[in-house]
Amino acid sequence: MSDATVAPAQGVDACDVAMMSEQLRADLLLRLKKISGQVSAIARMVEQDRYCVDVLQQANAAQSALEAVSRKVARNYLERCVTDAVQRGDPLVYDEVMRVVFRNR
Repeated sequence: MSDATVAPAQGVDACDVAMMSEQLRADLLLRLKKISGQVSAIARMVEQDRYCVDVLQQANAAQSALEAVSRKVARNYLERCVTDAVQRGDPLVYDEVMRVVFRNR
């Protein structure tokens, strides 16, 4: 398993409720498509040997947009999956949350 993924805690069902609403899924996909376009534009800027400050500004904007996606997914995870597991009395979800929160620390 790569560092980019965190497996559910052993014994924890990933989520007994729908992972995300259709509205959230659509919003996230739209945001990700826009970010993909931003990244493609940054690649073109590099190919064209554009001014470094301009490239950095666009890269920072793309990183901020991706961070916003991560925050929305994390909020959804807490509201739906973690809440569902806690209500089911599954104590292993706390281990999963700890691994997610402290993964890079």
